[in-house]
Amino acid sequence: MATFLAILAPTAGIVGALLGVLLNEFVRRRNRRELYAPKIFEKRLAAYESLAELIENGSRVANAVIENPDLTLEQRHDRIGAVVMSIAESMGKNQLYIDEELGAHCVALFMGVEDIYGARGEEREKLLKNYHALRRDALRMIREDSGVAEINRLFRTINRPRIGGPIVEAIRELRRR
Repeated sequence: MATFLAILAPTAGIVGALLGVLLNEFVRRRNRRELYAPKIFEKRLAAYESLAELIENGSRVANAVIENPDLTLEQRHDRIGAVVMSIAESMGKNQLYIDEELGAHCVALFMGVEDIYGARGEEREKLLKNYHALRRDALRMIREDSGVAEINRLFRTINRPRIGGPIVEAIRELRRR
């Protein structure tokens, strides 16, 4: 029995020391994540804000390309190409913070918009509907991946605002469809 206790005490000490080291490492890594998380969140949010702004600016260019009869096909292509390149450059610059698949979606969002002007009838409506759906999806994904959608849900839960009216109800009805 004395030999067993003589072996048990040092073994328990070694196991305790190893558990202490592992627990310390776990806590240290967790603290480091918590220390860097706000900084990374701020950089991600700035990257997503920039992306959303590029999409809004690109939408203005796309609307002009779709509607302006004075533009040639080459001018349309050049303007949309500039929009696509600006988004692609932003994706490259912010690749650490923006999801790859979302970035690819946003780069491809405006590709082919220059062809909408030349389309007629049902084909034009189909292309327009597709472009608008892709744009809406891009902005939704930006809100979700940036964390803004979750924060807005949290604010709504805390504040419990009563937002309503005929226009708001019409918007809600359109979203349900």
